[in-house]
Amino acid sequence: MAKKATRKSKDAPKAAPPAKDRTVKVIARPQLSGTIPSVPVRQRPQIASFRSAKKVLVNPRRVRGGVKLKFKAGEVPKSWVTQRVLRVAEQAAEGEAYREGLDYAHEGQTKRLTIEGTVCEGVIQGRSDKPYKTELTLVTFEQPEQEQVIGTMAEQVRYAAKLLAGELPSNIEDVFAPLGLRLLPTEVGDITPTCSCSDWSEDKPWCKHAVCLTAMAAERLGDDPMLVFGMRGMPVDDVVEGLRQRRVVGAAIVGPSPVLLPHVPGVTDATSAPLEESVSTFWDIGDGMDELDTPILPPEVSCVLLRRLGQSPFPEGRFPLVGLLATCYDMIGRDAMEGQPPESGDAPEDDAG
Repeated sequence: MAKKATRKSKDAPKAAPPAKDRTVKVIARPQLSGTIPSVPVRQRPQIASFRSAKKVLVNPRRVRGGVKLKFKAGEVPKSWVTQRVLRVAEQAAEGEAYREGLDYAHEGQTKRLTIEGTVCEGVIQGRSDKPYKTELTLVTFEQPEQEQVIGTMAEQVRYAAKLLAGELPSNIEDVFAPLGLRLLPTEVGDITPTCSCSDWSEDKPWCKHAVCLTAMAAERLGDDPMLVFGMRGMPVDDVVEGLRQRRVVGAAIVGPSPVLLPHVPGVTDATSAPLEESVSTFWDIGDGMDELDTPILPPEVSCVLLRRLGQSPFPEGRFPLVGLLATCYDMIGRDAMEGQPPESGDAPEDDAG
């Protein structure tokens, strides 16, 4: 019986383990205040950026193949036209702007220089990335003034001869002064500069770029002074053609010439005998030749007619015709000023048969 009870006790179900304590522990949360503290913003360290900041240049950007002045710094230009135009910029611009403008002109900061019509335009490189556009203009002559100028120059032989030969006389202003005009700029108001730089303004128009362009234009006018007529609204071709027409019309007039002949009583109003009555004495000098006192001076422009005719139409000749004629003219003029008649051989006698 005891063994059976033991087996029963083995077969009896095992007792359940004691239950775990399932008591939930409540953790006390901290009491929050009414204000929430802000999280500090993390700042990055400041690093200098060379890409964003533009570097201020001390000297202008170099230009390859720019137009430079021929005369060096400190030298006086040889052309009187260059000196006169450059003096206007010297009077108008301030000292620093004038100095830097001349430096720009000598260093070749001018990329392009054009004189077309009444405008002189230049593209000048400074310290900025893009070059500046600068222009110079002169006061143009009206149509009545142009006709008066051409008529006055045509009446004066010495001016007309030089202008037709492509030369500008140094006393050309004597033609324009009685008309109240000026051909070359001599005062500040004669030139009006404009520029796209920030230093230019209507109150102070003479920036360093305007000075640079004026210096370049002054040298260009010194090489070709006839361009100043175009800047005054008178194209060179029109001026030359007008002078030729006036000269031809004046030469074709029969009788007293209207080209500034002084009126001398008893001389200019004296009448001459008809040609039929004076054929026998036509080539006689007369007794009054000894009383004539006319100084003979060398011409201001040598060989004017040869210059107008141009090259010889006989290029294959034995001697250069133009050079030969020019030598003859010079010898005749020299002998006339010395008072000696040119040497000439005896005229050959005609054979009787």
